[in-house]
Amino acid sequence: MILLLLLGNFHSAPARATGAPISIAQALACHHLAQLTYTEMNSAQIQIAKSCDQREAAQGWLNIYGKMNHTELAKAMVYEAS
Repeated sequence: MILLLLLGNFHSAPARATGAPISIAQALACHHLAQLTYTEMNSAQIQIAKSCDQREAAQGWLNIYGKMNHTELAKAMVYEAS
């Protein structure tokens, strides 16, 4: 319950692929917000949810493409666009 009260006042920095590891509190906030619809969130929660989505997308990109060299990356981009 306390976490839910804090979510309205929590301000998150923009997500970066090389940023610090996510804290337990941030992970819980992201998990909670993932269960809500956009219309159930206030503006602060929407910003946090966007940050969570950006962090998740950046991590996913790194997991798939992060270790590829330029040639492999170009081939992957052409392959996925087809």
